Amino acid sequence: MPKRVNVSTPGPMLKLLLLLARLELTEKQQAAALALCTQVDDWPELARQANQRFVLPLVYRHLRRLAPGNLPATQLDEIRQGSLSVVQLNLLVADAQRKLRDELLSPLEVPHAFFKGPSLAARYYDDPSLRFSRDIDLLVPPGRLVELLERALNKGYVSLMPKGLTTDREGLVYAAGAHHVFSLLSPEGVPIDLHQQIDVSGTIYTTQALLDGAEPFVMGGAEIQVMPTEELFVYICLHHTKHHWSHLHWLVDLDAIQRHPSFSLAASRQLAARLKLAATLEACLEMHRALSDPEPDNVIISNHGKELLDACLMALQGGPEVELAMERMKTSPDFAFDWQASARDRLQGRMQGVVKLLRPNYADYRLWPLPARWQWIYRLTCPFQKLHSRITTGRWRS
Repeated sequence: MPKRVNVSTPGPMLKLLLLLARLELTEKQQAAALALCTQVDDWPELARQANQRFVLPLVYRHLRRLAPGNLPATQLDEIRQGSLSVVQLNLLVADAQRKLRDELLSPLEVPHAFFKGPSLAARYYDDPSLRFSRDIDLLVPPGRLVELLERALNKGYVSLMPKGLTTDREGLVYAAGAHHVFSLLSPEGVPIDLHQQIDVSGTIYTTQALLDGAEPFVMGGAEIQVMPTEELFVYICLHHTKHHWSHLHWLVDLDAIQRHPSFSLAASRQLAARLKLAATLEACLEMHRALSDPEPDNVIISNHGKELLDACLMALQGGPEVELAMERMKTSPDFAFDWQASARDRLQGRMQGVVKLLRPNYADYRLWPLPARWQWIYRLTCPFQKLHSRITTGRWRS
């Protein structure tokens, strides 16, 4: 990632959306939002952008309260209708999480920790339906993954990644050793990511420690396990920074958790220091402070905070193509910026990129199922298979 990112000044619509990406507005923010509303001459386009950036229901709530004079009632009603569609999706995802707990986790008594998505919304938002959730993230112990996958597939869940996963026990054991994340599609069509670890490198967090430290939370009338507040807050700072804060609902998460009674800045800083993520945490706090002002450039923040703010604005203005290009420039799989990572982290990230190209995965097993005692052969054939995929399809086989 370059030391400095060239970004244009956000237009009135993006400025307004950035200002509304928080649960509550101060009097100063309300006045600034109303002033920006007077510059909006295409409300359907603003609604489209809010929906594209995953904050439409929250934007509707703010606009309904602000009641700008140039927002026609018919346009506000259309924004409301669009918001209801998002709320329906949120309810579908929340119901899929309940079924995941009732049908898979509870019968098998699998230790777990839900993070992000509907569990974050239920715990930290005053109205959980405001938070867009398109999938479910779940951390589980590696030793319980095979039986969990087997039960899920038997219950009608479909594996999206790796593709073609079946209940063949030997294949499941191989896949569990080759992949850190499994993406499933529930029978209702909701994506679910099962994680064996929450950082790509596996050097920042220890799965067992996270599961041991998980705490109970009652959601939908039943108890689930979630990350403690400071653990989740530091993690989203790491995860969303890795993706350059390219979605506005992530900024709302940053705001919502800090407003919650369980949040402790001191505890979060202490944890971040222990995980060597202090610079990441402080940059996120500075970015949040800058974006709380109608004119972020007027807020004095550190170089790290400014670099993160610029990257966020660049990703938001540039869209998916720019976001993908920025992804390719990351320092390592877990870090977007040089200042986040040590020299060892950067070297390890480069090595992991090379190793990934040579490491066998479930696609090798699916193409040529071998018993465990012969699976070492995949290490020999995998590079040639991936090279063949690159030549014939133009991309590396994953």
